Amino acid sequence: MKTNVVAPLIFLALGALAHAQVQGANSSTPPSFGFTLPSVGGTLTYALSGSESVSTGYGNGGVDSTTALSGDLAYLSTSRSKPFSLVYSGGYLYTFIPGYPSSSTYQNLAFSQVVKTKVWTFVVDDAVSYLPQSPTTGLSGIPGLGDIGVEPVQLGDEPAQSILTNYASRVGNGLNGGVTRQITRSTFINGSASWQVLRFLGNQGINSTEESGTVGPSYRIDARSSLGADATYDYTTDQYQGGNFDFTSEGLTFYYKRQWSHAISMSIALGPQRTYGSDATALLIPSQINLTANVGLTYTRKMTSVGLYYSRATNSGSGVVYGALTDDVTINVQQQFMRNWQVALTGSYIRSSSLAQIAAINTVTQGIYGGVQASRKINRSLSGYFSYTAITQSVNDTAATQNVFSGFNQVIAVGLTYSPGAIHSDHF
Repeated sequence: MKTNVVAPLIFLALGALAHAQVQGANSSTPPSFGFTLPSVGGTLTYALSGSESVSTGYGNGGVDSTTALSGDLAYLSTSRSKPFSLVYSGGYLYTFIPGYPSSSTYQNLAFSQVVKTKVWTFVVDDAVSYLPQSPTTGLSGIPGLGDIGVEPVQLGDEPAQSILTNYASRVGNGLNGGVTRQITRSTFINGSASWQVLRFLGNQGINSTEESGTVGPSYRIDARSSLGADATYDYTTDQYQGGNFDFTSEGLTFYYKRQWSHAISMSIALGPQRTYGSDATALLIPSQINLTANVGLTYTRKMTSVGLYYSRATNSGSGVVYGALTDDVTINVQQQFMRNWQVALTGSYIRSSSLAQIAAINTVTQGIYGGVQASRKINRSLSGYFSYTAITQSVNDTAATQNVFSGFNQVIAVGLTYSPGAIHSDHF
């Protein structure tokens, strides 16, 4: 279950679109190699990539290989009153790993539509994905595809998958809606609703369905800072082999955002949250109070971009446990060297503790995963890359969570990306 602990959905959408417009006009934004998300309205970008990777830690413990053909596409409209955005990534994977299917595909699609009037703003967005494994690094979530350094999409959030599993294909979908009513020049009332599902094919994992809502005021202090509060309600159903487990979270969050300078921005959200839940026979989650948090700090200059983020929230359990409380620390770095070289790095530490104790055992998983990618521009449309991804995770209760990934996996990949640059048109 993903709690809404920062701003309401509407401000996430407008903030992302506004940030894109600023990027287009801001010469200090780091240039990107290969595929990039649109930065100005009326822009279409796309890329095609091919890669070869070797990995360890799967199958019989030997060295395995994967050939991947992938593509990315993104679009941002010119409309100021009804802006529309879309991001797609998908591809084909041919993998030689004993015990795993030799071929698979992945698909990710996210879109958002904003409608603005004089005092009202409405947002609808959706994100759907079909993945053969737990998502980790890059825009696609799959290591070795050359998309480390592409900023993650903020619109159309899907259910959290913070515990890495050995489960095969899964489908995730997040449908969100938001509305804002301007009361005065600086005061707003915000509301949002969300419906999220996570389904594992073959009935191997714990499927989940979440319904949530938020409402609260916000106040713009000045051009650089704002604050607000949200009351949140989340109801989640986990289902496995015909049995249901339901739990509820109720909370109050206070948030503050500040643009400290042209290069540095910060957001912070904190608040208490009460969680409780049961199955048909017992109360497995007695009422408990947890602190939720979401903190972000970003630094952007001409050649450098750095983002540091921390979140603490409850979620549906990633198909492994019946609900979890997760702490997540993530860093993203992008640096250009000279004219034709660029290095991108991402890393995360995630700790998840089960909300429901089965047989009086509190299941705890700890994972560290990250990747580094060096890109070399060959010509205006073609670039090559080398990437390295490392994934490790441990679990304290292997008997209760047999399909949790436990061990160390690494992926080394080389590839080529063809991206002819942005297509601009006032008609888009």
